[in-house]
Amino acid sequence: MKAIERISEYLNFKIITPHKFEQTVKLSNGYFQKQLRNKGSIGSDILIKIAENYNDLNIIWVLTGEGVMLKYPAKIIEIQEHKQYNIY
Repeated sequence: MKAIERISEYLNFKIITPHKFEQTVKLSNGYFQKQLRNKGSIGSDILIKIAENYNDLNIIWVLTGEGVMLKYPAKIIEIQEHKQYNIY
């Protein structure tokens, strides 16, 4: 799986539209879908913008596929459990 496909997986997980992603990262309209369709690569300048705007995304996972998608998956589960029991 290429980095562009992992980014797509993240967007699907977070329920972020490609258009919203392009706006946030300041890409031209349709850029992401075109890269995904052609299984293109993502440049370092775009990866930096992604890392700046999507703090929970593990960029090492995007690049290599190793590790987990989210930087703090245990923390997210912990927060969800606390909300469930009205601890917050």
